[in-house]
Amino acid sequence: MGIKGELTLRNIIESKIPVFDFRGEWLEAFGKPQRSGIWYIYGDSGHGKTSFILKLIKELAKFDKILFVSYEEGSASTPLQEGISRFGLLEANRKVSVCTKKGKELTERLDSRKCPNIVIVDSLDVSDFKRSEQVVELKNRYKNKLFIFTGWAKGREPAKRIGEDVLFMANQKIFIEGYRAISRGRSFGERGYLTVWEKGATDYWEFK
Repeated sequence: MGIKGELTLRNIIESKIPVFDFRGEWLEAFGKPQRSGIWYIYGDSGHGKTSFILKLIKELAKFDKILFVSYEEGSASTPLQEGISRFGLLEANRKVSVCTKKGKELTERLDSRKCPNIVIVDSLDVSDFKRSEQVVELKNRYKNKLFIFTGWAKGREPAKRIGEDVLFMANQKIFIEGYRAISRGRSFGERGYLTVWEKGATDYWEFK
């Protein structure tokens, strides 16, 4: 019998940790990542980050409901409308809610009984999260939720210090480059990346 507040190695091995049971290209890219915690998705402008986020929303909606906090595009913009149509997101209409809530208003939504278990914040750089400690507090307060933050990049690194800190703590790190979503840990598939746009990726990576 173990000591209160401590686990044995067998306890850990036998724990049933909820994961996303991905199939096909998603499994090949990211394996079966955990369904709670922090993900960080970052990349430079023009490499397919927004397109990947929309594809990801469609995929994750197969597993659970999603709150998409759309700071960059807003809740009613032409780019968002076009993306919803292009990626067939209306199939997930009842599973996805979009808002631009911040501060107390966002906290009240997260506290509500009907708040989705997956929360995507696009993006960290224009949110009112200014310190990584705020993200840690969020993770600890809502232990059963998955928070996915997107972020800007300079080259292959996050553009801001808070992005660096969140990348370090994230249990799934995804870098977008040349229309590929590349897993940088902690869950990998056999291929290790997902192609966002085939022609764009072929043209970009052909001479790399």
